[in-house]
Amino acid sequence: MTTHAQMDKAIKEVSKSGKQLLLRIDGSMGLELRIRPRPAGKTPTATFRHRYTNPSTQSRHYITVGQYPVMTLREAKQAHLDNLRVLSQGHDPIAHREQELKAQEVIADSGFADVAQAWVALRVSDKAESTIKSYKRDIAIATAEFKNMPVNQITSRMMTELCASVQEKHIERGKRLKNTCERIFKYACSCDFMTTNPAKDIEIRTTKVTQHQPALTNPIQFGNLLRDIDALDDSNERTALQLLALLFTRSGDMSAMKWSDIDFDAAQWTLAPQKGQGRSDMVDSLIIPLPKQAVAILREQQQRTGSHEYVFYSSTHKAQHINKQRLSATLNKLDNGSWAGKHVPHGFRASAITMIQEQLKYEKYLPDMQSGHAIKDNNGTAYNRVKFVDERTKMMQEWADYQDALKAGKTVIRADFKQQVKKLG
Repeated sequence: MTTHAQMDKAIKEVSKSGKQLLLRIDGSMGLELRIRPRPAGKTPTATFRHRYTNPSTQSRHYITVGQYPVMTLREAKQAHLDNLRVLSQGHDPIAHREQELKAQEVIADSGFADVAQAWVALRVSDKAESTIKSYKRDIAIATAEFKNMPVNQITSRMMTELCASVQEKHIERGKRLKNTCERIFKYACSCDFMTTNPAKDIEIRTTKVTQHQPALTNPIQFGNLLRDIDALDDSNERTALQLLALLFTRSGDMSAMKWSDIDFDAAQWTLAPQKGQGRSDMVDSLIIPLPKQAVAILREQQQRTGSHEYVFYSSTHKAQHINKQRLSATLNKLDNGSWAGKHVPHGFRASAITMIQEQLKYEKYLPDMQSGHAIKDNNGTAYNRVKFVDERTKMMQEWADYQDALKAGKTVIRADFKQQVKKLG
């Protein structure tokens, strides 16, 4: 491995020979120490530089990392890793660094609005689009209050009053606003534009009354709902609702389902839940075993939309797939509106988690895990997306078979679904 002693020795060799030397840094591909001679009596210059391939043009470039010994070998390797992270996201390190320098210049004499815009610009390359939109919504609220007031004039009292006014109507929005502003002020402190963070220790409301969305957990009523859904005219909405009942994903994930995420051979759907990104209580990747009923529904849907990217392709929506609100509207109109206020698309999750425990007698962690919740083991480590796939596959098939029994006018009355199915009435 390359050491400081080796680099110092190479510098001495260049001083004697008067010839340039390139010393590769072991373990950091593309990173090297470029040592150039100077006039007699002066120490050669030694500069860390990283040679890389531009992800867009595929051309080769050098980016200067830092000068040795001001920059240590460890710091050079860390800068090299930072460049690799930028490259992995499809960005050019030189352009990325120029963007950061420009942001610094922009906010040198600016107020809150400019600092906030510079801060969010630096997050674009490594945050999800939905996260950036959330940041911008928070920034718009704070900017309406502070405009371009110098950041070092914003006080904790101002932040407390702003968050309190927002929380009069939206508890969670006020919490997000506080967190976003705290990050912005932390950035401003790191740039020496202010010395204290006015959002860091403020007291805001953290709880609200939980309002559960309507969901059917009575087997007889749930069976009636399933029959009403099956009776709908053939449409994207009917198919999506049928699959929601079987798979109990979020309606947004179902509406945006892609054919490329479905493996018919393995009978699995692998997705990145929209609400799971950046949340500690949800998984960011999930495998959903597909029962035979879901596979049959998807095969039929494939004949209609298989040539498109999305399973529920829509030429009229800008996202090219149906809007999840269409599912709510369809349920509300079902059977002349008899299910309005009693069950919503999100309610299929509560229906499944409840009845899989009460009727099929599975332990809570399996349906919870299947719904995308981050379940932790005894050591406090969250199970990964492939954990308990066999158990979840069995559960999902029994859940689908149970729904067939309900639609046929039957209900499970005790633990063993396979042995005791009793006709109603």
